Amino acid sequence: MERLQSLCVQWLVMWCWYRREYVAIAKFGDKPTIIYDRDPQQLVFQCRAAELAVAV
Repeated sequence: MERLQSLCVQWLVMWCWYRREYVAIAKFGDKPTIIYDRDPQQLVFQCRAAELAVAV
């Protein structure tokens, strides 16, 4: 879990025991962004894609 959080610095990453998957909540942007995925590698890819999609 610590490694996953270190790969997604701009996100709050947690394990959701109820859904049995990871949840990442963005710490950036004006709209709340939440990503769910059971596969930690896919979660990292989705987080990076969301970061790149935000206009700077």
